Amino acid sequence: MLAGMSSLGLPGLAGFIPEFTIFVGAFKVYPVYTLLAITGIVFTALYILRVLATVLFGPKRAEFDSCADASGVELVPLVLLGAALVVFGFFPQLLIGMVNSGMGPAAELLVNLQAAPALLGGVFQ
Repeated sequence: MLAGMSSLGLPGLAGFIPEFTIFVGAFKVYPVYTLLAITGIVFTALYILRVLATVLFGPKRAEFDSCADASGVELVPLVLLGAALVVFGFFPQLLIGMVNSGMGPAAELLVNLQAAPALLGGVFQ
């Protein structure tokens, strides 16, 4: 459930900061495309919420009666990943510095690349 909510980009979870910064940056350059993408987020939210509602509150199917709940060993990665979603949601700078250190040189190369419009095929011109 936490992963589904994070993929929606809810504040306080790891998916919010990347989604928000992408849309803020994209809106300055491509407002129409950004609004289309935000419309896509609405549809994504609808189907993710529908899936979560079906899984959590839907009828129990007989074919899954033999399935057991997660054991202690299986809960460890679930708890660790869930904690990471929350921690990186509240403290995104823990990852942002690492990403920026790796992406800085790549971004400089792209800025200096003269053939970028030709490589992109003029899609966003």
